[in-house]
Amino acid sequence: MKRSAVILCSALLFTGAMGSADAATAAAPKTDDRVAELERRLDASNKLIEQLSERLHDLEARLAPPSATAKAPEPPAPAQDETTARLAAIEREVGEMAVAGAASSGSSGLPVHGFADVGAGTRGAIDPDHKGFAVGSLDFYLTPELGERTRALFELNFEVDENGELATDLERAQIGYQISNGATLWLGRFHTPYGYYNTAFHHGQQISTALRRPSFLQFEDAGGIMPAHTVGLWLTGAHRLGGGRWTYDAFVGNAQQIEDGTLNPRQSGLTESEFTVGGNLGYLAGGFLDGLKVGLSYYTSTVGDDALMPNRTRVNNYGLYATFDTDRWENLLEFYHFDNDDLSGTSGSHNSNAGFVQIAYRLERFTPYTRYERAMLEQTDAYFAAQTSGGSYYRSAVGVRFDLNLASALKLEFGRTVETDRAREEFGDALMQYAIRF
Repeated sequence: MKRSAVILCSALLFTGAMGSADAATAAAPKTDDRVAELERRLDASNKLIEQLSERLHDLEARLAPPSATAKAPEPPAPAQDETTARLAAIEREVGEMAVAGAASSGSSGLPVHGFADVGAGTRGAIDPDHKGFAVGSLDFYLTPELGERTRALFELNFEVDENGELATDLERAQIGYQISNGATLWLGRFHTPYGYYNTAFHHGQQISTALRRPSFLQFEDAGGIMPAHTVGLWLTGAHRLGGGRWTYDAFVGNAQQIEDGTLNPRQSGLTESEFTVGGNLGYLAGGFLDGLKVGLSYYTSTVGDDALMPNRTRVNNYGLYATFDTDRWENLLEFYHFDNDDLSGTSGSHNSNAGFVQIAYRLERFTPYTRYERAMLEQTDAYFAAQTSGGSYYRSAVGVRFDLNLASALKLEFGRTVETDRAREEFGDALMQYAIRF
């Protein structure tokens, strides 16, 4: 029985080591991906302990002493030696796994998460000129473990463009340092921290409730009119105050350039000294308002284009957002106001607006949702006139998300879009998407 105690202690050491690894992992930014990873590791640990317990029970039965009423013959010495050797081997195996589990909480490792989606529709989810079946994207999300305070995040996305060709994008490449429990400084390419939606949901479609992003908040290569990515320096953090928590962001990065009708974040650098500067301040309530977050954001940038007679526009964007995210509700509201100045001296100042509201109710596996979005963009503003997707529109949609399990979701959405300038077109669409994470 001494050996039994040793084995059980070893198993407990292994479980404790896994707990240490989980605690170290929890120090990193908490995301749904990391929670899923911890659940998988815990399940694997439980299965391993069950297997070891079964093997231990079998070996103890073989070594059990004879009963008082019957005298069992003594097993041959070779069998005793063989059983003892097997017990020792199991002890070594458990010990080695415990050491390996403890080492996993150290300063090495490369957690890799993946996302993918496919779908179909009467029109394309992004490009309404396409219809039928389509491949969405294959997204790899890497978070290397580099030590107690060093942070890193890389997102490599493989997607199919409008011509059906495979395109590869390094969507995020940011390396950071955790200055304190309430502040982290990042350098590289990151999601521009305006509003709520752009930093809450990345390129993996499985994590979002809705089938697609609001049109004006799409990523640049999908027709977004706002800079979804910035290449520069980003300070982010949070501080508790009473029963709630303040969140903040401040950033500076390369100014965008409009090329071939889309915004280019210019991740290779600038040829002139023009930058984007901005920030975001939010408050996450507690108590009876738990789940409510409200905030303000702002950024300013000087954006040029590639027209025959290039324009330069000073973009000033003011954002207001509110979210109510609980076990049952996911309600989102965002509104943006553009106060743009034509620095080329031809058209003066312009004011435009864009916003959306989304309401979702979570049942056991079904999450029905509805969304309304609208953009009223001045076409005399060179910033919008130079963008392919810079026209005004409004869209209403209803949909449902069905969670097949923790890693996969099936979504259906029916929408109606009205373009109010340029083409002045009205159309409806019915879309399906199957999204997974792994």
